[in-house]
Amino acid sequence: MKPTILVLLAFSLASNLHAQSGRNPAAEPGTTDASLTSLDATDPFAPIRSRLESNPAPSPSHAANLVPVSQIRIPSKALKEFERSQKAFHSGDVPTSVERLQKALQIYPDFIQAHNSLGLRFIRLGEYQRALTEQETALALDPRSAQTHRDLSFTLVLLNRNQEAEAEARQSLDLDSQSAAARYVLGRALVAQGRATVEAIEMLRQSENVFPNASLVLAQIHFAAGQTDQVITELRHYLRAPIDRENKQKAECWVAQLSQQPSPSSCPAESVRPSFR
Repeated sequence: MKPTILVLLAFSLASNLHAQSGRNPAAEPGTTDASLTSLDATDPFAPIRSRLESNPAPSPSHAANLVPVSQIRIPSKALKEFERSQKAFHSGDVPTSVERLQKALQIYPDFIQAHNSLGLRFIRLGEYQRALTEQETALALDPRSAQTHRDLSFTLVLLNRNQEAEAEARQSLDLDSQSAAARYVLGRALVAQGRATVEAIEMLRQSENVFPNASLVLAQIHFAAGQTDQVITELRHYLRAPIDRENKQKAECWVAQLSQQPSPSSCPAESVRPSFR
């Protein structure tokens, strides 16, 4: 995947977004100040995407009042293709996963979760515009899906359409106020617009236990404000559960520099603010 500007995210999905066995995904409730947007990432959304992509196939027997009627009538052949897509994806075969989802949609074009999952596969392939098309189709089928608004906000941030991403994240939160993922995207979308506001900080803080990279963003914000103690606190919070070896090393070096402690031998000799992945 091409490098993306980490005006973006490391979107690691909250447990409320991780569909569990037997649940219907369709029913899930689902950063431009240069000093605040220097988290350059090869794939900043990988943690979130991995949880979004793990949704099981929907169950057509789910209660009618939880999902649109169209999602209870999904043909078994379409569901089978969805399941095959999941198996292909988990074995690392993204192209085959895409083909299976496309077959499922040929059988049943109104299959919302297949559109959402296909959008996530296109993101994996770096085809953000195609991902957007799938998510917009899913949203047209069910405008009140918190999951689809959430996925759409994710894609819009990748496309650097941060105002739109903000709006979609807010819509997702209106529908599912507990979504840590939507809070994280909202915080990053605000910071991407140069708005490191109290709200943006709160959104990131409320999601950092689920999305460790939120702590790195908060550290950057506090550093820009000259709040060294808070920077150290956020870096140490990140180091409780680092999700990237390179980021872990950089965070350890920065903590040592700021706290005037001996630096690990792997740290650069000069004192610098790191650019995280």
